[in-house]
Amino acid sequence: SRSRRSRIIHARSPCLSPANMAGKGSSIGPDTSVVMVKKFFLAAGASMCAETGTFPLDMAKTRLQLQGEAGFVGSRLGLLGMLGNILANEGVRGIYAGLTPAVARHIPYTGIRVVGYEYVREILGDGPESNFFVKAASGMSVGGIAQAVAVPCDVVKVRMMGDGRLVAAGKLQRPRYTGLLDAFRTISRTEGLPGMYSGCAPAIQRAMLVNLGELLSYDLAKRQFSVYMGETIQCHVCSAIVSGFFASLCSTPADVAKSRIMNQGRAADGSLLYRGTWDCWVKTVRGEGFRALYKGFIPSWMRLGPWQLTFWVSYEQLRLATGMGGFQ
Repeated sequence: SRSRRSRIIHARSPCLSPANMAGKGSSIGPDTSVVMVKKFFLAAGASMCAETGTFPLDMAKTRLQLQGEAGFVGSRLGLLGMLGNILANEGVRGIYAGLTPAVARHIPYTGIRVVGYEYVREILGDGPESNFFVKAASGMSVGGIAQAVAVPCDVVKVRMMGDGRLVAAGKLQRPRYTGLLDAFRTISRTEGLPGMYSGCAPAIQRAMLVNLGELLSYDLAKRQFSVYMGETIQCHVCSAIVSGFFASLCSTPADVAKSRIMNQGRAADGSLLYRGTWDCWVKTVRGEGFRALYKGFIPSWMRLGPWQLTFWVSYEQLRLATGMGGFQ
């Protein structure tokens, strides 16, 4: 029964859910801020490890999403072909172009969304006992807020990932930026704040969908697996696999739009190819077919699976090791 599963889960993770910290009937308690900060840094650290380990797949996914758009010249490649092409033309450094902004992005992004989910879920509903719709709303809202903070790093990451392709095609003499700080300075000087938040809308939309799939499915899957496996690594692994699949399924169309909008530059007359997410989707489907909206799905899933596995297992073990109890 639901009550039996709830008792088992709480017995195995007794410490520091938002409700436990705050006291019954309240979402804010005297120790909440300290615990939130601790959780934030644990989540940020685990996400940095996950991002570094799976970054080559993210690079391949982004390049696959960019190929085929207007002005594209060259062969259409698959996942392995894309990885081989990057290694052959740009070397190992090309595979890791954009790693610094990618890792920097996850400090606020993952810290805010993963920690915030527990507290927003407590505010909107009954914490771990909240219904499906409360959990879905919590995941989408914290995902959008976290991405709004992290957009500038995301812009730099996508552009640095795309520059190697443009250099290899002869459209650029060299990459536009030498690193994260140089990119921030250059974009702020030449494009201003709008440039730093280029593609903000599709990025936030994607993050909302990713976190709808990721946090909701991990939450629901873990509650089921915990009944039979307890607070174990096996439970975390199985929950992370489920989470990675649904996160990819929900987010790939928005991810395609985000990558293309963030990567685009202005034409000589100052115009932009895509005016927004919907415009990008329409032009993509007209020019490349519906399946183009799911370009990069396999590498995205192949990346999110290991990413979720690395992140959730690391984060859960760090929480247990510091006496905070597992994610509920």
